[in-house]
Amino acid sequence: MRGAFAQVHQLARTRFPGIDVHGTPYPLAAWKRPIVAAAQAIQMTALAFCMSGDYVFRQLDIQPPAWYTRNVMANRFGSAMGVWFVGNMLITNLQNTGAFEVYFDGKLIFSKLAEGRMPVVQELVGPMDAYFMAAAAGGGRPKAWSTGDKAVVSDNDGGEL
Repeated sequence: MRGAFAQVHQLARTRFPGIDVHGTPYPLAAWKRPIVAAAQAIQMTALAFCMSGDYVFRQLDIQPPAWYTRNVMANRFGSAMGVWFVGNMLITNLQNTGAFEVYFDGKLIFSKLAEGRMPVVQELVGPMDAYFMAAAAGGGRPKAWSTGDKAVVSDNDGGEL
């Protein structure tokens, strides 16, 4: 999603110079938070076990299991990298919300959660154009952006540029 955010950021900044565009992470569902925390703890424990499990077995005066000796001790680096990559893939997928929500002037102008797809350019630019045209025609706010005007894009990873 970071690429989509970068595209929306560039589009808004090019079309409306001076616009304040922010990327924010979409909130993770409450039920997923403890699962993500547990997955992270398991990943870190497995990494520590890959690196120093034989020390733990020695301190407990226990013979390491054959699977540990054959697989982990024989290839510590490979085992640790496997734990790292598989753990990160799992954690990333657990944190994925599928959200790409675009707010302008405090109002939701596009929701991937509601639409089930990414926006097309006109869906993003149309409400902004209408806002500035109405402001210019009504003699209200100036056509240029003021400090309080902003667009907020909430996405999966919320990468802020």
